[in-house]
Formats: sequence, C-alpha cells, structure tokens
Amino acid sequence: MAESRAAKRHRWRLPCEVFFDGASVRAFVLDLSTTGLFVQTSVRLRPGSDVEVRLQIANVPEPLQLRARVARTKQVPTQLTTIAHGGVGLRLREVPKQYLDAIQLLESGTGLRASEGPKPDAPAVGERPRFRVRVKQSDGPRSRSIELCASDAAQARSLALREVGEGWEAVAVEQL
Repeated sequence: MAESRAAKRHRWRLPCEVFFDGASVRAFVLDLSTTGLFVQTSVRLRPGSDVEVRLQIANVPEPLQLRARVARTKQVPTQLTTIAHGGVGLRLREVPKQYLDAIQLLESGTGLRASEGPKPDAPAVGERPRFRVRVKQSDGPRSRSIELCASDAAQARSLALREVGEGWEAVAVEQL
C-alpha cells in the first residue's frame, strides 16, 4: 500500500513540549515533515483539537513555536509502550521559515539535532509549575506516577486522569 502523505517524513527524535487546553506536557517528536509531525505522548488529545508544539533545534537561536491541529491519534496499551509508540499525528497550521530550513537540512543528509541548550526536564523561565500525580487502578493493583505541567494541583489531577483514561483514580498530587 503506497503512502498518501503530502510531504516526505523524516525520522528524527527531538524533545518538545506540547501545549493544549491550558496545559502542557513534555514529549518527543518521532518524525517530521514540512506539513506535519508525529509526537510520542500518552496524553489523549481529540482529533481536530488545536495544539502548540515548542521545540529547540541546534543553530536556531529561539525555540520554534509550531501551531498544529491533531489529525490522528495512536493509542498503545501501557504494557506495550516500550516496543510501540503511541501519540498524535499533527498537521501544521503555521510553519516558521526556520522549521522549513531544518527540514531542508534533513533532506540534504546533514542531519538535525536538539539544541545544546536546557535539557528537556529543566524548567523554563515563566513556565507553569510541574507536578507529579500518583494514580492507581480503581479495581486493580497497578499504579504509576505521571509528571506534567499545570496551573495548579487540581488541573494536574485532571490532566493525569485524562492521560490514563477510565478505570484509574488519583491518590496523590505533589508539586515538584
């Protein structure tokens, strides 16, 4: 079956931050093209919803801000996340020239890399607080921790429950 994509995809793993519904989560871009990208995340975003993706690329002084719309979602069961990547396919709505220049570097075989700047886990100046939310299965023994940015503990709890889906409950929220 032939691919029906508008532009050639390039596999490249870059850290990014996705902003949606007044919240944000750190994630990874797994592939990108001039018209879209695939972001690995377990956050459930509805197709058609608008998001902003911020990523830093070497030789670009400022982080790139990409406005996009969720085109598709790929859900992967938690137990398979080490071998299969769930996430969202995003269709770019506004494409800065620096982003197109970076794609051109990939097409020329030069390569692309994340900036040598702050590590993905380092908080940015003016960023919303980061929280760790402990969740457990409502009718089972499993539990896990989810780290995310939110405006307050209540929003962090809500976003974490949205990420894990039905059948889970939040048992603790701590600001990091």
